[in-house]
Amino acid sequence: MITSLRRSSVPLLLAILAACGGSEKASPPLKVDACTLFTDADAMAIAGESIVAMSSTLDEARGRDPGQCIYNSGNLEQPRILSLLIRQHRSPTTAKRTLEASRSTFTTMTVTKGHVQDVPGLGDGALWVGGSLQQLHVLRGAAELVITVQSPDGTDQLKPARQIAEKVLERLSKIAKA
Repeated sequence: MITSLRRSSVPLLLAILAACGGSEKASPPLKVDACTLFTDADAMAIAGESIVAMSSTLDEARGRDPGQCIYNSGNLEQPRILSLLIRQHRSPTTAKRTLEASRSTFTTMTVTKGHVQDVPGLGDGALWVGGSLQQLHVLRGAAELVITVQSPDGTDQLKPARQIAEKVLERLSKIAKA
C-alpha cells in the first residue's frame, strides 16, 4: 500500500510508473557502443593521466555491456572513475518524466548533499548531481546518458563531465546523420 511506503520511495515509484509508458509510440533504441562514444583517448584527455578500462567477472563471463564504458585513472585504493552509461527509455516523454522524478530522489539522497542542478545547453535537458555521486544525466531523445566523473579528493567534476557529454552528443549527431 502506498501509504505504508516511505516518502522518499514515492519519486522512485513514479519514475517506474512513468517508464511503463502509456499510449505513446516507443522510440527505437540507439544501436551504438558506449565505448565508441566515449573512447579511452577521451578518458585520458579528461584525466590527464593514464587510464585503465574497468571490467568485472560478469563482463568476462558474458561479455562487456555495450551500453556502458568505464575507466579508472586512479588505483584500487583511490579510484578516479570516468564512465558513460546509456539508458534507453520508451520515448522522449518517458525519458523526461523519469529524469524529473529522479531529481526529487537525488535531492533527498545524503550522498548528493542536496547538490542537484539543471545544466543548460546540453542535449534535450541535463541534470548535474554532485556530492559524492558526481553524475551528469543528459537526455537525447529517448536516451539518457549518465556520465560519471569521480575524483578521490571530492572536488566538483561538472566541467569534465560536461566536456564528455559534449563529445558524446557530437558523435551521436554524426551517427544520426549517417
